[in-house]
Amino acid sequence: MYQEQLNLTSLDSPLQLQLDASWIQFHLGISRHGLYPRSSPVVRQLLQDMRRSPTISADYSQDEKALLGACDCTQIVKPSGVHLKLVLRFSDFGKAMFKPMRQQRHEETPADFFYFIDFQRHNAEIAAFHLDRILDFRRVPPTVGRLVNVTKEILEVTKNEILQSVFFVSPASNVCFFAKCPYMCKTEYAVCGNPHLLEGSLSAFLPSLNLAPRLSVPNPWIRSYSLAGKEE
Repeated sequence: MYQEQLNLTSLDSPLQLQLDASWIQFHLGISRHGLYPRSSPVVRQLLQDMRRSPTISADYSQDEKALLGACDCTQIVKPSGVHLKLVLRFSDFGKAMFKPMRQQRHEETPADFFYFIDFQRHNAEIAAFHLDRILDFRRVPPTVGRLVNVTKEILEVTKNEILQSVFFVSPASNVCFFAKCPYMCKTEYAVCGNPHLLEGSLSAFLPSLNLAPRLSVPNPWIRSYSLAGKEE
């Protein structure tokens, strides 16, 4: 199944699967006690690979595909309404969630904003990984920052025509794109490179449910995403 999924990520001739690849070693190291053992050299290598490996494919996440009616949505709890994200694939079954920088670090959220209206910050994903590791929970997937060339590493490698169609060049000559979602996903909410480079976070994927069946536990502290009232 690894071999099949690897070959689906590229139209080039099939590559030999390297069992010592950091992506696979990360998956093999997952246990009931954590996503990785303490002082794992695999995690250090995985962070380096996510930061440096060339992308061979880019696509919408399952959330965006659910909103487009292009996937089986039975495993989607709630499609994210304000968080633009893409799935980037690498060789040797590597796959990571890319969340682009939507606002500068010095920008503060207005006090009148509801939490579900505000943009999600990419560097919060990176901070969550390091805080989780410091607290020795080891339950947040490895996450790293990266400068992505949106033209070469997303537009030119994606096979998704809908994703290709949302790219445009801004009046400032920067390459921009946006996503499909219920709320802030119009051209005025696009993310842009400078002119091609865009900062973002990359979070490693867990193994697929076919390879590693597991239970999905609902969040007991879930909050309402409506102005009408609070969750019970």
